[in-house]
Amino acid sequence: MTAFSSPASLIATSLAAGCIGVASLFLLGCNASDPQLPPPSVPAEAIQAAVGDAGPQELVLVKFGAPWCGPCRQVDKELASLEPTLPEDVRVVAIDVDEAPDVAAQFGIQSIPRMFLVRNGEVLADELGFHSESELRDWVADFQ
Repeated sequence: MTAFSSPASLIATSLAAGCIGVASLFLLGCNASDPQLPPPSVPAEAIQAAVGDAGPQELVLVKFGAPWCGPCRQVDKELASLEPTLPEDVRVVAIDVDEAPDVAAQFGIQSIPRMFLVRNGEVLADELGFHSESELRDWVADFQ
């Protein structure tokens, strides 16, 4: 004899699975992979394209994202709140992966939002997924 689940239990299971999926997308980002990887080796020309005329001692937070990515939009809000409070030698640069796919590819972007801290042509650190303003502030402070 075949046992069938009740419609109520199927709905509850579907809702729980959907909530878990949305929560993981928000916390990890779009196409999230392992965030514990070491900073990538990025070609100098890609760094130059991303940071522009940054001075040798200037710390640049480079954020890769896209307008269609929900976690990216949330990180944008956190960065907008954080940016005015940063010291003068820290700059934030946002790069849309759809508008600059060549730069994104050179940085090895496979998941967004992804952020890098760059100084003097060198990638110091990177983070993947959503981070609050306070988490981002602490992250930047670790490299000042």
